[in-house]
Amino acid sequence: MFRTIFVIGFLSLILVFGQDIVTDSPEKQQEMHAFFKTIRGQCADENLIPYVKTLAVVALLSLSLCTIKALQDHAKDNGDIFIINYDSFDGDVDDISTTTIAPRAADYVDFDEVMHYCNASFITPMSNVLQFNTTGALPDENDKTSMCYFHCFFEKAGLMDNYKLNADLVRKYVWPATGDSIEVCENEGKDVTNSCGRGFAIIKCVVLRALTDARNNPVV
Repeated sequence: MFRTIFVIGFLSLILVFGQDIVTDSPEKQQEMHAFFKTIRGQCADENLIPYVKTLAVVALLSLSLCTIKALQDHAKDNGDIFIINYDSFDGDVDDISTTTIAPRAADYVDFDEVMHYCNASFITPMSNVLQFNTTGALPDENDKTSMCYFHCFFEKAGLMDNYKLNADLVRKYVWPATGDSIEVCENEGKDVTNSCGRGFAIIKCVVLRALTDARNNPVV
């Protein structure tokens, strides 16, 4: 571009110094206008048109990237199946994921969430939980904090409400209670004034009966 501008300037100087300062005739002026018009056209062809083409290519590439990003966001938003990493995908379906959450049963219980919720209020060592789940007894039978933890756990999980057991959830998540086990356990602890103590008495009955049934009916 600068080379063309230099040529135009140089030719202009030659024309100025090579002639007297006399008004050109109309024919001469038309000839000079045609000459400079040709030079300007060549300058545009050499510099401006490639520049415009480059801008057009850049704009097209930007539009393509935005379109791809929008399609990926659409796939993530509406649950469509999409490949997490296109570069590393080797055709193995294990590399394919979906944002669609599997439907949960109406009585689904997230026990991890329940455990963290209750342990935030009634901090209980995991060793206490494991011992109770395997023996039906606490290391310290007067540990009110652990009693409140299990009471909270059963109520938050929907296994018990106001000292009444949810028979369906107990049979689904704890053990298939047989006979009059539900009614018998609900009557436990009625003489206990402390709410956590009464709830724990019911829960302890449930766990002990579950452990007894498991021993009497081994899986293997």
